[in-house]
Amino acid sequence: MAPTTPIKTDPADDPDRSAVKSLRKALTVLNVIAGAERPLTVAEVAINAGIARPTAYRFVQTLVAAGYISQDAIDGRLSVGFAVLPLASSLLDRNRMRIEALPHLHSLARETGERANLGILYRDRVLYIAGVEKPALPTIYSRFGKSAPAHCSSLGKAILAYLPESDVRALLTRAPLTFHTPTTITSRAAFTKEIAETRARGYAIDRAEHALSSNCLAAPIFDASNRPIGAIGVSGRELEPLIKHQELVRHTAEIISHHLF
Repeated sequence: MAPTTPIKTDPADDPDRSAVKSLRKALTVLNVIAGAERPLTVAEVAINAGIARPTAYRFVQTLVAAGYISQDAIDGRLSVGFAVLPLASSLLDRNRMRIEALPHLHSLARETGERANLGILYRDRVLYIAGVEKPALPTIYSRFGKSAPAHCSSLGKAILAYLPESDVRALLTRAPLTFHTPTTITSRAAFTKEIAETRARGYAIDRAEHALSSNCLAAPIFDASNRPIGAIGVSGRELEPLIKHQELVRHTAEIISHHLF
Protein backbone atom coordinates (compact mmCIF):
# COMPACT_ATOMS: atom_id res chain seq x y z
CA MET A 1 0.00 0.00 0.00
CA ALA A 2 1.48 3.36 -1.04
CA PRO A 3 2.28 5.76 1.80
CA THR A 4 -0.12 8.61 2.17
CA THR A 5 1.10 12.12 1.55
CA PRO A 6 0.52 14.54 4.47
CA ILE A 7 -1.97 17.23 3.66
CA LYS A 8 -0.37 20.65 3.81
CA THR A 9 -2.45 23.35 5.38
CA ASP A 10 -2.15 27.08 5.05
CA PRO A 11 -1.10 28.61 8.42
CA ALA A 12 -3.68 31.31 7.73
CA ASP A 13 -6.37 28.63 7.91
CA ASP A 14 -5.35 27.57 11.43
CA PRO A 15 -8.25 28.74 13.62
CA ASP A 16 -6.08 28.93 16.74
CA ARG A 17 -3.49 31.10 15.03
CA SER A 18 -6.20 33.28 13.55
CA ALA A 19 -7.80 33.72 16.98
CA VAL A 20 -4.46 34.75 18.51
CA LYS A 21 -3.89 37.31 15.75
CA SER A 22 -7.37 38.72 16.29
CA LEU A 23 -6.80 38.93 20.02
CA ARG A 24 -3.54 40.79 19.49
CA LYS A 25 -5.22 43.27 17.18
CA ALA A 26 -8.06 43.82 19.64
CA LEU A 27 -5.58 44.46 22.44
CA THR A 28 -3.65 46.84 20.20
CA VAL A 29 -6.86 48.77 19.52
CA LEU A 30 -7.59 48.95 23.25
CA ASN A 31 -4.04 50.08 24.05
CA VAL A 32 -4.12 52.75 21.34
CA ILE A 33 -7.32 54.21 22.76
CA ALA A 34 -6.07 53.96 26.36
CA GLY A 35 -2.78 55.66 25.49
CA ALA A 36 -4.32 58.58 23.61
CA GLU A 37 -4.46 62.01 25.23
CA ARG A 38 -7.96 62.59 23.84
CA PRO A 39 -10.85 60.46 22.52
CA LEU A 40 -10.13 59.08 19.05
CA THR A 41 -12.17 58.44 15.92
CA VAL A 42 -12.26 54.95 14.40
CA ALA A 43 -10.08 56.23 11.55
CA GLU A 44 -7.45 57.48 14.00
CA VAL A 45 -7.53 54.16 15.85
CA ALA A 46 -6.98 52.30 12.58
CA ILE A 47 -4.01 54.48 11.65
CA ASN A 48 -2.36 54.27 15.08
CA ALA A 49 -2.98 50.53 15.37
CA GLY A 50 -1.70 49.86 11.85
CA ILE A 51 -4.82 48.02 10.70
CA ALA A 52 -7.50 48.58 8.06
CA ARG A 53 -10.40 50.82 9.00
CA PRO A 54 -13.07 48.09 8.52
CA THR A 55 -11.03 45.80 10.77
CA ALA A 56 -10.67 48.52 13.38
CA TYR A 57 -14.42 49.15 13.22
CA ARG A 58 -15.20 45.49 13.92
CA PHE A 59 -12.86 45.34 16.91
CA VAL A 60 -14.18 48.65 18.24
CA GLN A 61 -17.76 47.46 18.10
CA THR A 62 -16.86 44.24 19.92
CA LEU A 63 -14.96 46.11 22.64
CA VAL A 64 -17.75 48.68 23.00
CA ALA A 65 -20.30 45.88 23.44
CA ALA A 66 -18.08 44.33 26.13
CA GLY A 67 -17.68 47.66 27.92
CA TYR A 68 -13.92 47.97 27.46
CA ILE A 69 -14.38 50.94 25.13
CA SER A 70 -16.88 53.77 25.44
CA GLN A 71 -18.18 55.53 22.33
CA ASP A 72 -19.61 59.04 22.49
CA ALA A 73 -23.20 59.05 21.28
CA ILE A 74 -22.77 62.41 19.55
CA ASP A 75 -19.40 62.44 17.78
CA GLY A 76 -18.59 58.71 17.90
CA ARG A 77 -15.19 59.25 19.47
CA LEU A 78 -13.70 56.48 21.57
CA SER A 79 -12.27 56.31 25.08
CA VAL A 80 -11.62 53.58 27.64
CA GLY A 81 -14.73 52.00 29.12
CA PHE A 82 -15.60 51.13 32.70
CA ALA A 83 -15.03 47.40 32.17
CA VAL A 84 -11.30 47.94 32.64
CA LEU A 85 -11.76 49.20 36.20
CA PRO A 86 -12.40 45.82 37.90
CA LEU A 87 -9.26 44.48 36.22
CA ALA A 88 -7.14 47.44 37.32
CA SER A 89 -8.62 47.37 40.80
CA SER A 90 -7.90 43.66 41.18
CA LEU A 91 -4.26 44.19 40.18
CA LEU A 92 -3.68 47.24 42.36
CA ASP A 93 -5.40 45.76 45.40
CA ARG A 94 -3.05 42.78 45.27
CA ASN A 95 0.21 44.59 44.55
CA ARG A 96 2.28 44.28 47.72
CA MET A 97 4.61 47.14 46.87
CA ARG A 98 1.71 49.54 46.33
CA ILE A 99 -0.08 48.39 49.49
CA GLU A 100 3.07 48.80 51.59
CA ALA A 101 4.00 52.13 50.01
CA LEU A 102 0.66 53.97 50.27
CA PRO A 103 0.95 55.06 53.92
CA HIS A 104 4.57 56.06 53.31
CA LEU A 105 3.55 58.08 50.26
CA HIS A 106 1.03 59.90 52.44
CA SER A 107 3.68 60.64 55.07
CA LEU A 108 6.21 61.70 52.46
CA ALA A 109 3.76 64.15 50.89
CA ARG A 110 2.85 65.55 54.30
CA GLU A 111 6.44 65.99 55.49
CA THR A 112 7.82 67.45 52.26
CA GLY A 113 4.76 69.44 51.19
CA GLU A 114 5.20 67.97 47.71
CA ARG A 115 3.58 65.28 45.59
CA ALA A 116 4.81 61.72 46.30
CA ASN A 117 4.96 59.03 43.62
CA LEU A 118 5.57 55.29 43.32
CA GLY A 119 6.58 53.67 40.04
CA ILE A 120 7.98 50.53 38.47
CA LEU A 121 9.78 49.77 35.22
CA TYR A 122 7.30 48.24 32.78
CA ARG A 123 7.98 47.70 29.09
CA ASP A 124 10.95 50.05 29.18
CA ARG A 125 8.96 52.92 30.69
CA VAL A 126 8.16 54.09 34.19
CA LEU A 127 4.65 53.06 35.12
CA TYR A 128 3.12 54.98 38.02
CA ILE A 129 1.19 52.66 40.33
CA ALA A 130 0.43 55.15 43.12
CA GLY A 131 0.64 58.82 43.97
CA VAL A 132 -0.43 61.16 46.75
CA GLU A 133 -0.97 64.84 46.03
CA LYS A 134 0.72 67.61 48.00
CA PRO A 135 -1.07 68.64 51.23
CA ALA A 136 -2.21 71.94 49.74
CA LEU A 137 -4.40 69.97 47.35
CA PRO A 138 -7.04 67.30 48.05
CA THR A 139 -5.37 64.10 49.23
CA ILE A 140 -5.97 61.43 46.61
CA TYR A 141 -4.21 58.23 45.64
CA SER A 142 -3.77 58.97 41.99
CA ARG A 143 -1.63 58.82 38.88
CA PHE A 144 -1.66 55.03 38.63
CA GLY A 145 -1.59 53.86 35.03
CA LYS A 146 0.31 56.88 33.71
CA SER A 147 3.75 56.27 32.24
CA ALA A 148 6.89 58.24 31.39
CA PRO A 149 10.17 57.55 29.59
CA ALA A 150 12.65 55.95 31.97
CA HIS A 151 15.62 58.06 30.88
CA CYS A 152 14.09 61.44 31.78
CA SER A 153 12.24 60.64 35.02
CA SER A 154 13.79 60.39 38.47
CA LEU A 155 11.89 57.15 39.19
CA GLY A 156 13.26 55.61 36.01
CA LYS A 157 16.83 56.73 36.62
CA ALA A 158 16.69 55.50 40.22
CA ILE A 159 15.83 52.02 38.95
CA LEU A 160 18.21 51.99 35.98
CA ALA A 161 21.14 53.05 38.15
CA TYR A 162 21.07 49.72 39.97
CA LEU A 163 20.32 47.38 37.09
CA PRO A 164 23.12 45.44 35.38
CA GLU A 165 24.82 47.54 32.68
CA SER A 166 23.81 45.01 30.03
CA ASP A 167 20.14 45.50 30.95
CA VAL A 168 20.48 49.28 30.70
CA ARG A 169 22.23 49.06 27.30
CA ALA A 170 19.50 46.78 25.99
CA LEU A 171 16.77 49.13 27.22
CA LEU A 172 18.41 52.16 25.61
CA THR A 173 18.61 50.26 22.34
CA ARG A 174 14.89 49.55 22.46
CA ALA A 175 13.93 52.95 23.88
CA PRO A 176 16.29 55.68 22.60
CA LEU A 177 17.05 58.86 24.55
CA THR A 178 14.33 61.01 23.00
CA PHE A 179 14.15 64.78 23.50
CA HIS A 180 11.34 66.23 25.64
CA THR A 181 12.66 69.48 27.12
CA PRO A 182 15.88 71.52 26.82
CA THR A 183 17.31 69.64 29.82
CA THR A 184 16.56 66.11 28.57
CA ILE A 185 19.71 63.99 28.40
CA THR A 186 19.96 62.63 24.85
CA SER A 187 23.63 61.59 24.74
CA ARG A 188 24.56 58.01 25.63
CA ALA A 189 27.81 59.18 27.24
CA ALA A 190 26.07 61.86 29.30
CA PHE A 191 23.38 59.43 30.38
CA THR A 192 25.95 56.81 31.42
CA LYS A 193 27.62 59.50 33.55
CA GLU A 194 24.23 60.50 35.02
CA ILE A 195 23.47 56.91 36.00
CA ALA A 196 26.87 56.52 37.66
CA GLU A 197 26.34 59.72 39.67
CA THR A 198 22.87 58.55 40.66
CA ARG A 199 24.25 55.27 41.95
CA ALA A 200 27.03 57.06 43.88
CA ARG A 201 24.71 59.45 45.73
CA GLY A 202 21.84 56.97 46.21
CA TYR A 203 19.06 59.01 44.61
CA ALA A 204 18.06 60.23 41.17
CA ILE A 205 17.15 63.70 39.94
CA ASP A 206 14.85 64.81 37.14
CA ARG A 207 15.77 68.41 36.30
CA ALA A 208 12.57 69.21 34.38
CA GLU A 209 13.75 66.67 31.81
CA HIS A 210 10.34 65.26 30.95
CA ALA A 211 8.04 68.23 31.56
CA LEU A 212 8.87 71.90 32.01
CA SER A 213 8.56 73.24 35.57
CA SER A 214 8.38 69.70 36.97
CA ASN A 215 11.41 68.54 38.95
CA CYS A 216 11.63 65.22 40.77
CA LEU A 217 13.84 63.29 43.17
CA ALA A 218 13.59 59.52 43.72
CA ALA A 219 15.24 56.56 45.42
CA PRO A 220 15.04 52.86 44.50
CA ILE A 221 13.15 50.06 46.22
CA PHE A 222 14.96 46.70 46.28
CA ASP A 223 13.91 43.08 46.51
CA ALA A 224 15.56 40.42 48.69
CA SER A 225 18.34 39.89 46.13
CA ASN A 226 19.10 43.62 46.07
CA ARG A 227 17.65 44.12 42.61
CA PRO A 228 15.67 47.35 42.04
CA ILE A 229 11.96 46.62 41.60
CA GLY A 230 10.56 50.12 41.87
CA ALA A 231 11.19 53.64 43.12
CA ILE A 232 9.56 56.24 45.31
CA GLY A 233 9.98 59.97 44.94
CA VAL A 234 8.70 63.51 45.28
CA SER A 235 8.02 66.11 42.61
CA GLY A 236 7.58 69.87 42.57
CA ARG A 237 8.13 73.03 40.58
CA GLU A 238 11.54 73.78 42.14
CA LEU A 239 14.45 71.37 42.49
CA GLU A 240 16.25 72.90 45.47
CA PRO A 241 13.48 72.18 48.03
CA LEU A 242 13.41 68.56 46.84
CA ILE A 243 17.16 68.12 47.32
CA LYS A 244 16.72 69.05 50.99
CA HIS A 245 14.46 66.00 51.37
CA GLN A 246 16.80 63.48 49.73
CA GLU A 247 17.64 61.72 52.98
CA LEU A 248 13.95 61.34 53.85
CA VAL A 249 13.17 59.93 50.40
CA ARG A 250 16.05 57.46 50.62
CA HIS A 251 15.05 56.39 54.13
CA THR A 252 11.43 55.89 53.03
CA ALA A 253 12.55 53.69 50.13
CA GLU A 254 14.68 51.63 52.54
CA ILE A 255 11.74 51.14 54.90
CA ILE A 256 9.49 49.93 52.09
CA SER A 257 12.21 47.54 50.85
CA HIS A 258 12.66 46.16 54.36
CA HIS A 259 8.95 45.62 54.94
CA LEU A 260 8.48 43.93 51.58
CA PHE A 261 11.25 41.41 52.12
